[in-house]
Amino acid sequence: MTPVLLDTTAWIDFLRPGTRVLGDTVRRLIEADRARICGAVVAELLRGVKGPGEQAQLSRLLGRIKRLETREDDWDAAGIKLKQLRESGITVPLADALIAVVARRNGVPVLTADLHFRHLDVDLYTLDEPGV
Repeated sequence: MTPVLLDTTAWIDFLRPGTRVLGDTVRRLIEADRARICGAVVAELLRGVKGPGEQAQLSRLLGRIKRLETREDDWDAAGIKLKQLRESGITVPLADALIAVVARRNGVPVLTADLHFRHLDVDLYTLDEPGV
């Protein structure tokens, strides 16, 4: 089965108490060893932690997830895509562009609730895919 790069919105849904569709999908992808993460997502998640205990807990969880490497040329590709979008009147956060570039280079879809990814030429993981 194809791995899936989990965007920050999917992780937040997973980490918050209660049952949510994205969070349940994250759990199933982790259990199936299909969940992937990249440095930009880790940075976004760590930015939101509240205290050292939460940070340690998050670091332990993320340490179990395979990471997709961010390469030097990924930064260039993200910058070029952001410039093209800006010229079309669309503004997208740098982190989202970088996540999309890493996913595309690795041939994996992204699980996200973030609408910015519609503009980033990346496959999006649909919740109705079999085997999740």
